[in-house]
Amino acid sequence: MALRSSLLLRSLAALALCAGLSLALPACGGKATATPNKDLSPDGKVGVEEKLGDVIPDGLMFTDTEGREVELKSLLRQPTILTLVYLRCPNICGELLNELGNTIDELGTLQPGKDYDLITVSFDPRETTELAKTGRTNFLKRVKTDVPDDAWRFLTGDKENIDKLTQAVGFLYQKDKQDDFKHAGTVIFLSKEGKIVRYLGGLEMLPFHLELALNDARDGNARSFFQQIQKLCYSYDAEGKAYVLEVNKIILVVTLLGAAIFLFGVALRKRRKGKA
Repeated sequence: MALRSSLLLRSLAALALCAGLSLALPACGGKATATPNKDLSPDGKVGVEEKLGDVIPDGLMFTDTEGREVELKSLLRQPTILTLVYLRCPNICGELLNELGNTIDELGTLQPGKDYDLITVSFDPRETTELAKTGRTNFLKRVKTDVPDDAWRFLTGDKENIDKLTQAVGFLYQKDKQDDFKHAGTVIFLSKEGKIVRYLGGLEMLPFHLELALNDARDGNARSFFQQIQKLCYSYDAEGKAYVLEVNKIILVVTLLGAAIFLFGVALRKRRKGKA
């Protein structure tokens, strides 16, 4: 009887958490909103072709802000947020990095360097180590969270390695007439083995989305009770690149739980009458 009561209380707590989460987030009962990528073109040459479950290849060599040649995969020591930008970008790249920085500042439960890392790779082979170093320094000045030096790396590389990486993660872009690039804004989540786990598209991020994606990228780690509740309430919509509140699932659980409570009450009353 005590065990049943404990399970019942945990189930009620789960539903309460789901309800609380749904009230705390926008777009309740539907997809948690993210601004669509404005750069996507119908010809398929610009955008993101998701490669969920694929692993980035070994041997991709880039240069860090200290001028050291590093293999990308060797930098993956824990869940990692990968962004592909070019530092001369006049609009979307800066907006993407600023939004990511702002979201990290609001993500109090997980800390860069301790729980996850970030890697930003320039997909313009003309950009130099000096430009990456200056860009990183200026950008991190606007981030309030303490970011260790090895927790957010800015990398540059040659065309061969850039092409291999962008093809591996499905990042499609092209040059425009002004010698700039047409491209999408997206954030890619990798496991420590280099497995592509999640994509979050658009230029508006919620800390909750970031936390869910990082939890998904945490390969092999046991989930806490709260993380299990998050997985119960939300699922990942690959097409929309966002997390969706599973209203139908919650309604089903509420219905089943209500029936269970009713049957539990009937059985309890019968038991009490039997003892009388």
